[in-house]
Amino acid sequence: MVVCQEAIGPGKIRPEETQMKRWISKCIAAIFFVAVGMVLSAGILLAWIGLYPEDVDPKNLEYVLWKHGLNQNMNLDHAIAGMIHDRDPVSIIKGLSREQLTERFGYVHNRDQVPGLSNCYAPGFHGTRLEGKEVAFLRDGPWLVIFDHGKAIDLGLCKG
Repeated sequence: MVVCQEAIGPGKIRPEETQMKRWISKCIAAIFFVAVGMVLSAGILLAWIGLYPEDVDPKNLEYVLWKHGLNQNMNLDHAIAGMIHDRDPVSIIKGLSREQLTERFGYVHNRDQVPGLSNCYAPGFHGTRLEGKEVAFLRDGPWLVIFDHGKAIDLGLCKG
């Protein structure tokens, strides 16, 4: 359909131009709100990094990403230290096999490789009976992992 200039009148805006201006204004508004959202997200991320700079803090961004399996470059000794202040450190190891723990934490020690922490072997430690259960220590840290049928079921903090 062709619209003549005379039918619209001199100086009048065509309907197509009005729709185009509306579309452009909606696009500009959408771009503005996306930009504001990105700036706010970047600000929150920078504030998070600034508030929790130590990588042994369980609220540190590196630790949070490592806990959820998204940071493979985490210093594992710092991760072990961060677990001490974590609200739920058992969730990190629960259900993992010894091989999976070795993959996640680098290495684990047997009970006989860490003789200085023998007070952790008391029956009923941390709510779990240890009789007949396999145990291991995460890296050189104070965490005792208790296995049942080859899977980690509990975690205890041992102080020597």
